[in-house]
Amino acid sequence: MSASLEGKTAAELKAMVANAENILAGPNTKLHAKAAEFREAAKAALETRRVSPVGQKAPVDPVLEAALKRILAVAAEAQTRFDLTAETAKAAGVKQPHALLSKDGAPKTGGGVRTKKYRRCPYISHRGPAGIAMLQYAIPADGADGFWTGGLVAVGAPELDTPMEEEAAVAAFLQALAETAPARR
Repeated sequence: MSASLEGKTAAELKAMVANAENILAGPNTKLHAKAAEFREAAKAALETRRVSPVGQKAPVDPVLEAALKRILAVAAEAQTRFDLTAETAKAAGVKQPHALLSKDGAPKTGGGVRTKKYRRCPYISHRGPAGIAMLQYAIPADGADGFWTGGLVAVGAPELDTPMEEEAAVAAFLQALAETAPARR
């Protein structure tokens, strides 16, 4: 039974537990044994998915925290060296310019997180006429070590996924910005 529960979401498992409890509360005793077995299997599947108790924060990953700080430092440097405004990008012919950071001032989250390719993927980017200058730190979903990537990506091309040394990725990002954005005067 547990193999059939692996593909279920936590919400589906909770609904299954509630349904089994409704059957157990009902008058049809012929189904009680099977419902009790199913309820316990669904509860066990839910327990394996819980990493920490509800309300408790996940432990801080020092490597990820350092990567986030480095990305923010590079973003601050890029903003002082280059004109990364949407108006300048639009004047250069870019129809959909990118903000360097998210609206709250943090690094953006890579699309690989939404597709489950990466567990975490903070990045910064700027879209210019030559392509998209990008710097990211990606942590694969399979639990492998995180890696840096940076450089120029053609619009519509897959995101960067070739591991680089941190300093090489930062240098590639700043070089890509030099190709896509004007220097500040």
